[in-house]
Amino acid sequence: MTAPTTTTTQAPLTRARLFGYGVGSVGTGVFSAVPGLLLLYYLTDVLGVGAAVAGAVLVLPKAWDVLLNPIVGAASDREAVRTGRRTRLLLIGACTLPVLFAAMFAVPVDSPGFAAVWTGLAFLLAASAFACFQVPYVALPAEISAEPAERGRAMAWRVVCLTVGILVAGGVAPAITDAPGAAAAGTR
Repeated sequence: MTAPTTTTTQAPLTRARLFGYGVGSVGTGVFSAVPGLLLLYYLTDVLGVGAAVAGAVLVLPKAWDVLLNPIVGAASDREAVRTGRRTRLLLIGACTLPVLFAAMFAVPVDSPGFAAVWTGLAFLLAASAFACFQVPYVALPAEISAEPAERGRAMAWRVVCLTVGILVAGGVAPAITDAPGAAAAGTR
């Protein structure tokens, strides 16, 4: 005869907590979609950067992600072990990404060479800020609940919010660039 097993079940996560976690993916959806939709066009057609250089500006931050994400993950894990939280990197990313994202589309000088350097550097820094937020953010469900079903619910909310961010960015960003006066106001 086997001894009865006792399982402690955790209270289900509230909708407010699930929403609070999931809403972080709206921003990640926007950052994931907008550069892919608009940055190449912005560099070539608005700023006059050559296609090969513009392509390199888009590829280099993505290659940087391959190197940076494991470093951020290790730092996030060390912080979680030391403090029980991952907030430092999350806050760094959340606070710096919007500024750097805007800087990608705010080239101050009318020179294709300078525009390529400015946009490339801003995109590289924005990708770094994105990693500081995204890597620890995706690790959070394991810490939100010990229950696999609750972690699954948290991930479902994240994916729904990510989808909303991508859809909003995909619809709003091109509409902003097509708005009357957008080229004159926002791009020199």
